[in-house]
Amino acid sequence: MTDNFSILETALAIRPHLSQLLGAEAGEQMRQELDELLQQAQAGESVEDSIWELLTDTRATRNWVTQFQDRNATQKGYSSLPGKISDISAPEFKCPLCDYTMSRARIGRFICKVHDVPLEPIQA
Repeated sequence: MTDNFSILETALAIRPHLSQLLGAEAGEQMRQELDELLQQAQAGESVEDSIWELLTDTRATRNWVTQFQDRNATQKGYSSLPGKISDISAPEFKCPLCDYTMSRARIGRFICKVHDVPLEPIQA
């Protein structure tokens, strides 16, 4: 079974195809039942399980639902950001009196923790 949003999405998608899948009379009957359940869902009731049972009740609708959800599962996915990914170099600073260095992670004045003097930028 799938999540509640997917069940409601499937129910709305299959509605126009019910008469083709089940015939005119059976399709109309299922459409009426489905409409009642969808109205209850819109009113805030939890009827997703009932909708799922109705949609998977016959072989024709079960096959349609399976194909619809397979198609939707392949359409939803992940796409990475465009362009090349690379590191961003951070400026480094060094104490003029010792070998203490640090990379700039923020904006501000950088002070040597040993000598309490301002750090100088390292020329790359």
